[in-house]
Amino acid sequence: MPNQSLLDPKFLRKLEMLRIQARRAFPGTMRGERRSTRRGASVEFADFRQYQAGDDFRHVDWNIYARLERLMLRQFVEEEDVRIDILIDQSKSMHYGTTATKFDFARRTAATLAFLGISSLDQVGVAMFDSTLRGRLRASRGRGHLMSILNFLERHWKEDNSPSPNPASEAAGEEKPLAFQPAERTNLKAVLKNYQKATSRSGILFVISDFFDDSDFRAELRLLAQRKFDVNLIQALADEEMNPQVTGDWLMVDSESGEEREMTANDRTVTVYKRMLDDFTESLESFSRKSGIGYTLIQASAAFEDVLLKRLMESRMAG
Repeated sequence: MPNQSLLDPKFLRKLEMLRIQARRAFPGTMRGERRSTRRGASVEFADFRQYQAGDDFRHVDWNIYARLERLMLRQFVEEEDVRIDILIDQSKSMHYGTTATKFDFARRTAATLAFLGISSLDQVGVAMFDSTLRGRLRASRGRGHLMSILNFLERHWKEDNSPSPNPASEAAGEEKPLAFQPAERTNLKAVLKNYQKATSRSGILFVISDFFDDSDFRAELRLLAQRKFDVNLIQALADEEMNPQVTGDWLMVDSESGEEREMTANDRTVTVYKRMLDDFTESLESFSRKSGIGYTLIQASAAFEDVLLKRLMESRMAG
């Protein structure tokens, strides 16, 4: 049974009817449940092609031969597995939130996506990042691998959690994780560059982050989309970020850079802040739409199960 702190059994029953949606077909490596770019022998018809010497006569459409006296072969969709990677922002800003932190939301979302992928016989990998990849569980498939993913996510629950190396995990393909200390600033551009170098086969990519990042990560996202990756962005924001309840004089400290700024909070400054936040999220959504990238924004403290499923389906990331 998957770890109940990340996936509630009642929630799992809702997930059993869903799967991760791909916007394009991918060539897989093993038989799965997804449409492939190759032609195969499943029950779903794809196309006809002219007979060539050596082809299997069992696939000849004899009705066409009777009408046109031409040997034509029926082709069917080959259903194969897809590689799914989930990148989770573990930077300091992701640990913000009193009701629920963005990082906790990100872990639970990753667990949900992993369950959907494994259930569809896909290969699923996960990784943590801030300024670089901090720990990576290589893509694999099967129920045993789902437990490895959930254990990986659990080990990254608390900031003072510094797991000792596990030879069995490394033998299963897990890279040795660094001690969990979210002390680095986010640099998604560098992370995506390294991800592209290490990933030769295109597939489905989820990035879960608040996207509070000064780097030009949009250019790297666009390159991934051009390389036929199916990219999906899940933006998590805390209640206090979306609806700040502050008045009076404050010393604001950037959680990642440590930069300090004094400010007086009143109705006007809160209104300006909300307008700037709206511009930021709308700009990211507009960029994603124009680049063929999936995007959804979720409040980290929202009712997780119902809201997450609703948003994933609305953005065509699951269905």
